[in-house]
Amino acid sequence: MVAGPSYRRAVDADIPVLARHHRLMFEEMYKLKGGNTLSRCCCSTLPLNETAKKFPVNFEALERAQCKKLEQQVVDGTCVAWLAEYKEEIIASGGVSIIKTVAIPEDPNVEVAFLHSVYTEKAMRGQGIAATIIDRLLEHCRIYGLRRVQLNASEAGRELYRKRGFRSLEQAMMLWL
Repeated sequence: MVAGPSYRRAVDADIPVLARHHRLMFEEMYKLKGGNTLSRCCCSTLPLNETAKKFPVNFEALERAQCKKLEQQVVDGTCVAWLAEYKEEIIASGGVSIIKTVAIPEDPNVEVAFLHSVYTEKAMRGQGIAATIIDRLLEHCRIYGLRRVQLNASEAGRELYRKRGFRSLEQAMMLWL
């Protein structure tokens, strides 16, 4: 019997891989959507060609920015990431960042989890690896005492999140400035 991947919480030394996976996730969505990322698909009030002019995509800058974010937040604990490793290679990852937002009647806690950057290398997909990472991240949120977990889902990930109880929010809105 062949052993499957092992899972562990990410450490500082994993930050470059986490940032790379974040970039690859968006590059893939961009290609699949014909030049659209999540922000261009659901969050823009401009026609696609105008959005592309106003907000040009720079994946190198995206990776650098994510690396900088993780360098702060993995260290201070406001971002937790989990990895899957197979044959000493990191094959998948995902993170959850604690963000401050507003209290709502159902949850007066102002800390909310934002699940992000879930990515599995193409050759390893379809084996439940991303699901395991998501489950570990959700368990972290429960232990931390969070009641709300938010995310932006790609089309490919929607069913995976639905199976874990996530629901779409119809009232969410966003404005680019």
